Amino acid sequence: MVKKIKDRIFKKKAAMELSIGTVVVIVLAMSMLILGLILIRSIFSGGTEAVNKINDQVLKGIDDMFADSDAKIVIYPATRKIIIQQKTPGEGFAFSVRNIELDDKEFTYTIGVQDGFDIADKCKINSDEAESWLDINSGSFTISGSSKMDMPELVTFNIPENAPVCTIPYNIEIENSQGRYASGSIRLTVKAR
Repeated sequence: MVKKIKDRIFKKKAAMELSIGTVVVIVLAMSMLILGLILIRSIFSGGTEAVNKINDQVLKGIDDMFADSDAKIVIYPATRKIIIQQKTPGEGFAFSVRNIELDDKEFTYTIGVQDGFDIADKCKINSDEAESWLDINSGSFTISGSSKMDMPELVTFNIPENAPVCTIPYNIEIENSQGRYASGSIRLTVKAR
């Protein structure tokens, strides 16, 4: 009889230990879940901050380039060279225009493969295909007299996976109501993934 009582107490004690073990596992699992969610939130907010920093750097770089010259157009990066890997969307360059006249002016821009560049021979594609990589290849904006654009124009590319590995020069042509106003160029190098 004493043995039966000891066995019952031992079984109850074992059942109690299992319950405590289960509670500990649940508490640890919930802690890990909460820490994981905090980590994911911080990663995404860090990514947003990085984009804002890049934006601030672009604005500062463009302002610096205008301050150092009498240019009507500036392109960022200042090297006018960009390298983008195949199958990469949303990367590119920015440009800004300064209105040197006293009155407000409406400007238009177009971006295309540089005339005279033998793209068929050098890259094995045609100009239309290379221009289709641009998210937007034309647009318009108004600039107040004797000032520059408030926000630079961002030009992005969507490079397909099958894009040839080569360097393509693009021209940016700026016009106003009087005709050609300014132009600039940039070299896009497509890099293998």
